[in-house]
Amino acid sequence: MSNRRRMYLGTILLIGFDSAWTSKNHGVVVGLVCKEDGTSRELGQPRIANFAEAAAAISRWQHSERPAATIVLLDQPTIVTNASGQRPVENLVASPVGLRYGGVQPANTSRVEMFGPNAPVWQFLKQFGGAADPFSPRANQVFETYPVLALIALGWLLPDKRVTGRLPKYNPKLRKTFSIDDWRHVCERLSEEILARHLSGLGEWISELKTKQAPCKADQDCLDACICLLIALYFVEPKECLMVGDTDTGYIVVPHGDGLHRELEERCKETSRDPSSWVRTLNAVQQGYAPDRQ
Repeated sequence: MSNRRRMYLGTILLIGFDSAWTSKNHGVVVGLVCKEDGTSRELGQPRIANFAEAAAAISRWQHSERPAATIVLLDQPTIVTNASGQRPVENLVASPVGLRYGGVQPANTSRVEMFGPNAPVWQFLKQFGGAADPFSPRANQVFETYPVLALIALGWLLPDKRVTGRLPKYNPKLRKTFSIDDWRHVCERLSEEILARHLSGLGEWISELKTKQAPCKADQDCLDACICLLIALYFVEPKECLMVGDTDTGYIVVPHGDGLHRELEERCKETSRDPSSWVRTLNAVQQGYAPDRQ
């Protein structure tokens, strides 16, 4: 983290979790501790984990670090009330994502393994305070995020015939579209952001990932978990983040990007939604985790 002083209301445990979505799969969890004086300490390299293993790791960190607050940025929907189709937030973000050749997976309760009543995400959320309400801060907060949308917000795009550019093709599981150059691009941009915050262990570990000639899906999960952690850092530094959606039907938190903000506002107008209710700014001062320094 930057050596610029940031006064938090106590130590904060930050978690990035690229989740497994179902009980049968594994994701990746990574964490660090932010102290009141603005310094931070890494909690090791990203580790492969299912929901139970990720919850156990977070609980161990809470026990050893005794943080005043725990903030989890989770790459999975945390609020799903619709029985079919897309959530409204997915309908909104599908526009900028699709424009850059990406896709948004719809979340609904008919996808029983992911969002049915016994899906593992609900037990995970219950253990850490439930889906966060950005306007009612608690000691434990779990925010839904989406690395693909974060790449757009951060401008980590690549040149294309479309003026908007295109998303990097860095998923090794999609062999027909995967590009090793795109992989290196994402690794480089992410390591730059992490190293700029003096998180040398994690930053150098990501730099090592960049050199892999044949990365696997687990490597990409590690990158996405680190992107989730970076979003958590943006939130508490505090930098402006975007909250897209609402607390009734689901929302996503990513770093703020002027271009993305404008695109989402236009999408709201196209779909007869009030932009001020569906695309808002958010940061730790609003949440009560950091005092306003003005």
